[in-house]
Amino acid sequence: MSPSPALPPLDGSIPVLPGFVDFHAKHNTDLPWALLSAGPELPVQSVSFAQYAAATHRVAHLLRPERVGKDRDVVGLLVNCDTIVYLALIAGIVRAGLVPFPLSPRNSAPAIINMLKQTSCHRIISQQALAPLLSTVENELEEEGYVLEVDELPGLDEIFPIVYDESASDDYEPYPTSQVPYNPTDVAFYAHSSGSTGFPKPIPQRHENLLECCNSSIVKTAGDHKIIWGAMALPTFHMMAVYIQLYGPLVGGCPVGLFAPKWPASPVVPTPRNTLEACITVECTGLPTVPAFVEAWAKSEDDIKYLRTLEIVAFAGGPLSSKTGGRLQAEGVPLYPWYGGTEFGPHTKIFDIDESKSSQLNAKTRADWDWMVFTERVKCRWDPQGDGTYELHFLSCPTHRPNVENLEDTAGYATRDLWELHPTKEGLWRITGRKDDVIVLGSGEKVVPIPQEGLIVSSPMVNGAVMFGRAKNQCGILIEPAPSHAIDLNDPIALPKFRNMIWPIIEEANHAAPTFARLFKEMIIVTNPAKPLPRAAKGTVIRKQAVGLYKKEIDDLYQVVEDSGNSAGIAAPEHWSVLDVEAWLLKQASAVAGGRAISPSADIFDQGFDSLHATFLRNRVIAAMRGDQLTREAAQHVSQNFVFEYPTLHDLAKAISMLIDTGGPDDKRDTEKSIMDMIAKYSAHLPKPTHLSAQANGSAAHDAVVMLTGSTGAIGSHILARLLADPRVARVYTFNRQVSVSYDRQLSSFIERELDTSLLDSPKLVSLVGDLSQPFFGLEEAMYDEIRYSVTYVLHNAWRVDFNLSLSSYETHVAGTRRLIDFCCSLSHPVKLIFTSSISAVHKWNINLGPVPEDTIPGPEVATSNGYAASKFVTEQLLARAADNGLECTSIRLGQVCGPNTSGAWATTEWVPIMVRTSIGLGALPDLHGTVSWVPADAVASTYLDLVLYKDRLPYVLHLTHPRSVKWRQVIQNIKTFLEGYSLSVIPFAEWTAQLEKQPVTGKTWDDFPALKILEYVRSITAGDALAAKAEKSQPVEAGGLPVFSTARMQRYSTTLRDLGVVDVVHARAWVSYWEKIGFLHSA
Repeated sequence: MSPSPALPPLDGSIPVLPGFVDFHAKHNTDLPWALLSAGPELPVQSVSFAQYAAATHRVAHLLRPERVGKDRDVVGLLVNCDTIVYLALIAGIVRAGLVPFPLSPRNSAPAIINMLKQTSCHRIISQQALAPLLSTVENELEEEGYVLEVDELPGLDEIFPIVYDESASDDYEPYPTSQVPYNPTDVAFYAHSSGSTGFPKPIPQRHENLLECCNSSIVKTAGDHKIIWGAMALPTFHMMAVYIQLYGPLVGGCPVGLFAPKWPASPVVPTPRNTLEACITVECTGLPTVPAFVEAWAKSEDDIKYLRTLEIVAFAGGPLSSKTGGRLQAEGVPLYPWYGGTEFGPHTKIFDIDESKSSQLNAKTRADWDWMVFTERVKCRWDPQGDGTYELHFLSCPTHRPNVENLEDTAGYATRDLWELHPTKEGLWRITGRKDDVIVLGSGEKVVPIPQEGLIVSSPMVNGAVMFGRAKNQCGILIEPAPSHAIDLNDPIALPKFRNMIWPIIEEANHAAPTFARLFKEMIIVTNPAKPLPRAAKGTVIRKQAVGLYKKEIDDLYQVVEDSGNSAGIAAPEHWSVLDVEAWLLKQASAVAGGRAISPSADIFDQGFDSLHATFLRNRVIAAMRGDQLTREAAQHVSQNFVFEYPTLHDLAKAISMLIDTGGPDDKRDTEKSIMDMIAKYSAHLPKPTHLSAQANGSAAHDAVVMLTGSTGAIGSHILARLLADPRVARVYTFNRQVSVSYDRQLSSFIERELDTSLLDSPKLVSLVGDLSQPFFGLEEAMYDEIRYSVTYVLHNAWRVDFNLSLSSYETHVAGTRRLIDFCCSLSHPVKLIFTSSISAVHKWNINLGPVPEDTIPGPEVATSNGYAASKFVTEQLLARAADNGLECTSIRLGQVCGPNTSGAWATTEWVPIMVRTSIGLGALPDLHGTVSWVPADAVASTYLDLVLYKDRLPYVLHLTHPRSVKWRQVIQNIKTFLEGYSLSVIPFAEWTAQLEKQPVTGKTWDDFPALKILEYVRSITAGDALAAKAEKSQPVEAGGLPVFSTARMQRYSTTLRDLGVVDVVHARAWVSYWEKIGFLHSA
């Protein structure tokens, strides 16, 4: 048995380089530092700590004889050499009092030149094999008068003579010791970033940073477990290799497995096969690797069998597909992800799974193989992105100071990496991608492409995959075929054949993705072998460069989509009768939905369709109509919202047939009749409340017990926070659908709105997942009964907001409300049902009749502006009829909600912030006639609490708009006051809209002018402003030509609203401050 090594102190008393090297040379002289594999059948060569130390002394002599010259000059390393030589170079240069800078030979000449200049590096070590690259660098610098000294890479025989020739002497001359005291803040060496968003950046690695890395789990914990890493495949210029190959043996005293040197030939090129063979030969116990190698090994049962024998398979550098990882975990492979960066070090835990504690709360188990825990040495700050993900910030603290500090508000580093919190286990985090990776669609929805790409790349037919779609309506994907499946792009048979071959794996990726991120076969671009996807040193595809490389192909593809698929080859129905068109639509809708069967009589949006599916179905309809001479002219009349207006295939078929027969669709369908029909349908046989009968003797709890639907949205989160904070509320049941609820999402919503997250730990909060359409609302019967016996208020706040949808697409919401009415009526004690309606429910109120009264409006003509408004109107009428039967029901017509004057948190997806951001790009803010009655979000929540605590019966309808409106002009001037640094005028809204319409729709303009995404809404405000200009001369009118809403009744029931101060300059300051803080007002 080998003696246990003495280990160097990790308290900073001696520097890592070269101090730890010298420590081992003295205390562990003959113990192995590295184990070298020359091949499966060849003996393993051992290199001792003393031999490594001797090699570093030789390097120092070669580069700076007798320590003459200036200390701390930077020496670039542009080499492709054997790993043991590289490791000796790094430590030897530091020993010589110089600063090494390892450079990837994959960098371009301009990138290398840029980094040399940034670090004032005038000396570089290179080799003949890289002469073409180096020559370009030298010539460019010479023209600029920049002096660069080039040294030839020393040979293996000069650095490790005994490794090159075992009979050689290993004697060496000790290099003179530095007389300058060791300074922990000095730069030990430079490393560079991957350059995924531009030129790679040189990142200083200070001596104190080296020590922090040595205390990290991937280094120290691995040493505590006596891991012998098989690190053959890691490129030493990359920090991932530095942690394992350089720091690992120096901290843990265990050797590292490496490929044996091939000098004077080129070093071994790592592959999944020779890496595993070398690990077996060296008898490694741990394998650090990248996901691409894991994907390769997962295809071999023999490889999996070997991986099971290891103590750890630690992967980093990119995502491992959930399919592959799940399979390997099930097979018993000890997978551990770890996370690090050149700018901040490696700071997640390994060996953090303890199955014996699996029953404990928050315990990490094997099933959590892709989740990570951060060490206690780092201070993490999680910046919510508004979509359930967080950007990780490392804040500087006594035990960790990032190598780069880039935060504006405090010392620390913003990683730009996005994470999600485990839905049930606190402290477990999973990386989802980078902010640079997130694709923001034209709809504003955010696509995180990493999971889909990772699954697709797991196919043996695919070498690389990159999704795209920024500012577009749907995503596409670049697919790089594996060499074994390379195709001729000019072959009209091979290209569609390859698409069909890979389609099953893409469909599998689609299955796990949100609907708006779904990939369609039409949106696949197969890459050209002459233009391989650009990759970083760790093998990951560089997204920005890849999308740029294929910009023309991507632009051309979207042009085809925009042209409605003229060349898509969509065959028309045999006849254009309703029956034939319906049969044809069934096939097309099924194809768009990925092969799912679609019912012709049910709303397609209730069957999984979204706006993206609707776009493709509409395009297929247009393509088929344009392909038929008889229907070509009619195709011009297919509106953008055609599919939304006729959301069942049966109705859509009738509309198409009508369009062809008459030259125009029956778009004057009786909307008012549809509204009245739905009211009649869902108000039929309304029950009377059970507690009104003589036999009922139940009683409600004294304190308020609230059931709140839709708690994770903007308004719902504020209401929830207010309910939880008030001691008069005994319990709150939050009720959300499966697709949207999790502790993570609720927490994210609270953080984003700067609400007190500790409230979510309240014992009176019960978070439920269910479905109003299911028996017992999809809950366990015992929980359902618990709610029945205790609830005193039902706040129905959950509602889909999509102004494209027709009334029929909201029928499931109306039906859910009817079930809530039935539920409330079945209780043996009184209960109040409060519904969050909207002022849009009476959007078309005639402003000449004065303010909208706080009462039900019988005529459906006020609610015909869109399906959302109509659905709210229908539900108001339904609740009014239930109230006539004795149930206590109230509809709250909620107006525009703004950010509170405390945090100012006003979501940037809403129209006012969008217009402010756009105004910066245009150089002008828009003016409007009329007033605004915006209510801060915290006041909305407090008003709801007032209603919950009101003991007597409430009216059928109440309005929640500000009782003291202010001129739009005053609000916009207040906002302008705090937009410091921007020279903005205030111009009429019509002029502002005209300037917006002139902007070309590109990725850049989409960032600078986000109002382009809501252009139709902007135009509607322009039209309304003309009405407001006339009306305000004789009567009050809201901005945009909207009616004024009476709040007299609400003020009687809510002291919050009655005493609410005006929205003033304090609010404007808070809004602008919030938008500035989250970076919303700056160009991307």
